[in-house]
This record gives sequence, structure tokens and C-alpha cells, in this order.
Amino acid sequence: MELGLLSNMLVNSQPYWQAYVPPLFSAIAGNRTNVRIVEAPPVAWARRRAWKSVRSQIKACDTLFWSQLSARPAAEIHLASLNRLGARRANFIIDPWKPVVTKIGLAATLERLNPCFIAYLEAATELKRRFPLGKFVWLPHAGNTDIFHPRKEGKPNFAFYMGRRHAPLHQALLKYCEARGLKYFYSDRFLFGEELGRAASSAQYFVASPREVVDPKTKTAFSPLSPRYFEGLAAGTRLLGTLPASGEYNALLPTDAVCEVSLDGSDLAERLDRDRQNPDHQRAVDAAATLVREHHSWRRRGQQIYSYLQHGGPLDLHLMPQARNLADIAAALTS
Repeated sequence: MELGLLSNMLVNSQPYWQAYVPPLFSAIAGNRTNVRIVEAPPVAWARRRAWKSVRSQIKACDTLFWSQLSARPAAEIHLASLNRLGARRANFIIDPWKPVVTKIGLAATLERLNPCFIAYLEAATELKRRFPLGKFVWLPHAGNTDIFHPRKEGKPNFAFYMGRRHAPLHQALLKYCEARGLKYFYSDRFLFGEELGRAASSAQYFVASPREVVDPKTKTAFSPLSPRYFEGLAAGTRLLGTLPASGEYNALLPTDAVCEVSLDGSDLAERLDRDRQNPDHQRAVDAAATLVREHHSWRRRGQQIYSYLQHGGPLDLHLMPQARNLADIAAALTS
């Protein structure tokens, strides 16, 4: 296998992509001589030499792989892939929300993606049911353990809320910390690299809550497992929040490493007061951090992708004994 990893980092360097593409592609490439990372430049006459180099690199590949947000890859990625029409194509869709499942299924089937890795279990299950001619494989998100890991500086902050905040839960936590003189850290600016990792490991609780997007036609929503859950545990910090309704957390991560509260924050004070009384919680979090490093890092996901492309499935995702919705999970894992 001669594998070309089509990167969009020259045309889209937003934080969303910075968090996924570099660690994943680096893990897939590793020290392998049969893997090359091909960075597609913007489409412009001034970039014609760069595009000539892209064409030359891609023509040496028999397999192409890329990541995309939803139903379509970046235009530059699509254009680059056309330079090797006979190559096997595979991709990883990292944000496959319910409203775009039909478009994803049609595109993956028509383009004969082999496979189309899907980050959300609910999306993978629905795609396999509705598009039996496609090849869809559930590949969950992960955590960047080069950034998120336990540190020796201690935990001066009581809680850390990273990125976009769910207002009711945020307000309840503000009220809780103010009443008890606790430090609650959150930021309206993007944190990166070491600064972000230190913020996560400096807290006793890492707030994580599922995002949901409703399909306007069916009025239903996916409730997927976001990277936040992996990142908080990888940092050695106990999770605080609500688990996704999809059952993905229960399938992959230990439930004794999270303090579950309602999204509206109505029971936060009661549950947090009780949770803080248990001296064994850090032991559970330490075990969960080890689990994430071994089985749910982007490094591990890169190894899984390469192995699947080289040898075929199924993937070994290290399911937890208490996993719910096992029938759906088994269906999504079937290659």
C-alpha cells in the first residue's frame, strides 16, 4: 500500500482542524516509508508549482485518505484526489450530524469510499441501515494525549469549562463556586497547546456536555461523544456533566470517572457536594487517564486507521463491560 494523506492545513487552519489533523496524520504516517502527507494548497495560478508537486505525489499513491467535517471535503482536497482516479479512497467524517446523513450516504456510496470512517455511532448505524452498498465504519473521536495529560503542579482550580459553554450548567457552576469560595476557570478565547493542557490538568473537575443538532425533517437529534470527554480524562481530571444519550460514553469509558449532573444545573449543588465526599474518585480518574492514553488517543486512532486500510477490519475499540446499546454498537463495528 502506498498511502497519501490529503491535508487541508494550508487552506483551513482554524482551531477545529488544528485539534484533529496534525496529531491524527502524524500518527498514521509515523516512520512509515509508504505513507506521505500531501498538503493541498489554495487553488490559484500563483500556486501552480505547488499543485504540480501535489499531482506528482498523488500519482505515486494507490490509496488516498482525508478528513472532512461533514458531507463534503474541502474543495482543494476533492481536486487533489481527482489526480488519481484509480486509487482507493477513504475518509474520516468528524462531524456527521443527523441533518446531513443523507448527503453523506449518497456521496460515500457514489464515490465508493472504502471505508468511510464515521465519528458518531448513531450516524454510523443509520448510514449502514440506509445505504447498504456503502462501507461505513464507526471510529470514535479521541484525545490528544501529547497536550492532555496529568501534571505535577497540583489542581488549584476547582473546575474548568473548555470552549463553548452550556449556559444553564455554566450559571449553576458559577453560583456553586461563588457560594463556596472555589476557583472556576473558563475562557472566551481559544487556548492552545501547553496552555490548554495545563488548564485541563489544573482543575479538580472538567466540564463536559454533549452537543445535539436536530434534524428539521425528523425532529430528532444525535447525541454524540465529543473529544471533551477523552481530553478531560486524559488530563487526569474528573468529569462533570451529562453523558451523551447515544451510549458511546458507556461503551468506551468508565462511568465511575464522571459526576453526572443535569444539563439545566438543577441538581448540580446536591450531586457535587455528595461527589466531593468520596476519597476514591481520583483513583478512578487515574485509571481512566491510563485507559484513554492506551486506547483512545489520536495516536491510537491513527494506528487503527492504518491497520484497517492495510489489513481490513474490524476495529478493536476496547469496549467497556457496562456498555449500553450493544446491539447498535455491534452493528456499527461490523465491517
